[in-house]
Amino acid sequence: MCRRDDRFLKEGTHSFFLPQHCISCGRYIALSFGFPLCDDCYEELPFLREPVCTRCGRPLRSGFSLSCPRCRQFPFRFDCARAVTLYAGVMRECLHAFKYSGILSLAPLFVSLLEQYLEEHPFLREVDYLLPVPLHPRRLRERGFNQALLLARPLSLRWRIPLLHREVIRWKETLPQVHLSAKERRKNVLRAFRVVSRFPWQGKSILIIDDILTTRATVDALSAALKDAGCRKVMVLTVASGK
Repeated sequence: MCRRDDRFLKEGTHSFFLPQHCISCGRYIALSFGFPLCDDCYEELPFLREPVCTRCGRPLRSGFSLSCPRCRQFPFRFDCARAVTLYAGVMRECLHAFKYSGILSLAPLFVSLLEQYLEEHPFLREVDYLLPVPLHPRRLRERGFNQALLLARPLSLRWRIPLLHREVIRWKETLPQVHLSAKERRKNVLRAFRVVSRFPWQGKSILIIDDILTTRATVDALSAALKDAGCRKVMVLTVASGK
């Protein structure tokens, strides 16, 4: 039996050479670029535009303020969070298919979006290490793959930024966040992550990679563990952000 990572590679190679159907509209794609999304649906991706909160990356209604009401009320432990798109429309469909239905051939789409964002915002590459958000071992066994790791590994290779994925664990088995309120999400992931390596964290700068930012509770809990271990700066980059 092949591993899910092997399945991702084989599926991506297969999709590049053979036609497929669009994951969103179902249209037949005669020439695929390695992911099952047609040109028309790609053009409908809800890219996140300025202005955004300088701290958490949430969309702002106007450019008169640098931060959102949430950041003015609650001190996040990460230094900066950014997302490429809004978690809506075509992007929502794609991320659901990727994360919950195992359509791993969508990973090249997400990686290309993250790469383009890092090209345009090089300050996010000024880090010592990349860290995909860890999954609890039981969740990893159920899903068969860590979606954040599939996104972070190509970025690590592209920019030669070392990848950390064993030094921090998700030791607390949490409830799925999707149906919880913001307050319940923060409580759910409180102290969910633990640094388990003697790695020299002191003074290091980390870029966390994940698929979706919603309330920011998960990446904030992970950032707290990293800051408590001695990290100087923690930034976050995801494919999509909730409104």
